[in-house]
Amino acid sequence: MRPLAQAFGSRRYTHHTEQVHARAGKILRDLTLGLNDGMVASFAVTSGVGAASQTSALVIIAGLAETVGGAISMGLAAFASARAQLEFYQSEVERENEEIQHWPEHEREEIRTIYRDKGFQGALLDQIVDHITADRARWANVMMREELGFAPESFDPPVRSGVVVALSYLLGALVPVVPYFFAQPRRGVLASAIVALITLFILGIVKGAITRRPLLRSGLETALISALAASAAFVIGRLVGSS
Repeated sequence: MRPLAQAFGSRRYTHHTEQVHARAGKILRDLTLGLNDGMVASFAVTSGVGAASQTSALVIIAGLAETVGGAISMGLAAFASARAQLEFYQSEVERENEEIQHWPEHEREEIRTIYRDKGFQGALLDQIVDHITADRARWANVMMREELGFAPESFDPPVRSGVVVALSYLLGALVPVVPYFFAQPRRGVLASAIVALITLFILGIVKGAITRRPLLRSGLETALISALAASAAFVIGRLVGSS
């Protein structure tokens, strides 16, 4: 584990990295969401169908259908969610601009209060307030960040979020299906579970390396959480499949 940790966690940077961290965090979230959901949902479907089928062909067809349908559904949901967040942010910017236009003194006093609470006072505080309120766009931006806690860079581009979630779901959902190409349903269920757990463990290690957490712990944690969800899905799938 140590060489991998050194490769991911001990690199030296020659530039400032906040933008890199922010982008990596958003993509990692979408990747983890898609891969986990895809594997759990696909395992539930294939194990349930496998319980009622004697041949792998039907299991494969059901698994591939769930894979494609789930990827499209998850991708569209991620796109809609990211777009809704962006639209809400834009509506709040418009509202803030209207308040600055209609109640400038009140909004100016809010700026003063914000920076007074940060420890500024006297002539320096007056200078900060004058500088911020001299430009309406800057004024609104500061109000969005400081008063409401919104930052434009914190919102994902809807298309990118949708594509990342859809592709990662597609990849994750294919993992439990692959063993059925080489094994009959009864053996395929066990092989599918093993392959999925190994994949999730590796995903956890990569996530731990990126987030600088202990690699073994991150791998086991990711595999265990998904295993619990997959186990519940497996039981439900078996009950439905055998009914």
